Amino acid sequence: MEKTKKICVAGGAGLTGQCAVRDLLRSKNVESICVADYDQKGLDELRRKLKDDDSRLEFRKIDVRKEEETASVFKGYDVVINGVQYYFNLKVMSAALKARTNYLDFGGLYYTTLEQIRRFNNQFRDSGLLGVVGMGAQPGVSNLMVKQAIKGFSHADSVEILDGWRDSTKSSSPIYFTWSPLTFFDESSKEAVVFENGKFVRKPPFCDPQTVEFPAPVRKVEVCTALHSELATIPKSFESYGLKNVVWKEGGADFWKIKFLADLGLTSDEKSSYGGVELSPREFLLDLFKKRGILKMPSDAVPDDFEVTRVIVKGWSKRGRRKARKTVVSDAYFPAYKPWKVSCSQYNVGIPASIAAQIIASHGETLPKGVLPAEKVFEPSAFFEELEKRNIIVRKKTLRH
Repeated sequence: MEKTKKICVAGGAGLTGQCAVRDLLRSKNVESICVADYDQKGLDELRRKLKDDDSRLEFRKIDVRKEEETASVFKGYDVVINGVQYYFNLKVMSAALKARTNYLDFGGLYYTTLEQIRRFNNQFRDSGLLGVVGMGAQPGVSNLMVKQAIKGFSHADSVEILDGWRDSTKSSSPIYFTWSPLTFFDESSKEAVVFENGKFVRKPPFCDPQTVEFPAPVRKVEVCTALHSELATIPKSFESYGLKNVVWKEGGADFWKIKFLADLGLTSDEKSSYGGVELSPREFLLDLFKKRGILKMPSDAVPDDFEVTRVIVKGWSKRGRRKARKTVVSDAYFPAYKPWKVSCSQYNVGIPASIAAQIIASHGETLPKGVLPAEKVFEPSAFFEELEKRNIIVRKKTLRH
């Protein structure tokens, strides 16, 4: 009989966290689910949405800035899924360590991921705990796609991760967010990091545009280089293959609107004085978005968006004594999930996190310890089988030269 699991979701009332909660509820082997969030109104709304008719559910208000309080909530759970804004990853991770609870998050936008590994790897390992940094769709599934694709190479020159999305949702609002606007603002205003010719190189945000023909319904999309967490781990994880180049590029629905705001300086967090008040353009913009109610999908909308992540690995494989040039292309298909009225960007992050948490809770004793990226912990084929049960499909093809 499979081991029962006790899982806490910090930020569980948020856009992505609640998808993890709802997927956990679909598993009969999850014994207890704690939905922990600072937003009491969000907790109450989710409780009503889930009808609070499942005895496995517990709802707790927490402030993750208070380590002792947060650790007391985490204590006794097998895993905590951290769905809180990545600015608080270090605090949530410290609380999980204090509670002796395994941990995973949705990513740290490169720099925070590096700091999590540097600061906590030895402590988690010495405590017999696992902390997975970046276990959503991108990073997470994207990392596992690289791991699966690169296995057949004796030498790999390059990895490209290209992400495109299209939104056909009919709504009364011309703009709304289905993912944290703060993360978008950071990607649009911070320098990108790429791995070029064996070295990490900084580039302007949203540079090097490239038009990519993705599968339907996304089709043709212009993608640009941006800061992302895959670059924090993939070059090192696969350095034995001789990797010289790794890049992340993204683009799609309303992407140009965020870029336009960034070009105007409105996503900057640099404070200036306005009428004697210290305020950043970003703070003003977020307050405006809140007042206009566009930080989530409108209630009258049925999500109809779609995202495709493409991984391209190029290099060489051995055929007996001879080397042959080849390319492997993998596509992950991320749909919206209409039964829950959630967008693809919510569903494709919460679902992989739920699957990963259940694997850790069930098989933690056989998994490595320390703070590690997804590619160092999970086997792609088994993980992708679980994704497919939930309508997220990954397909791979090899091109010979």
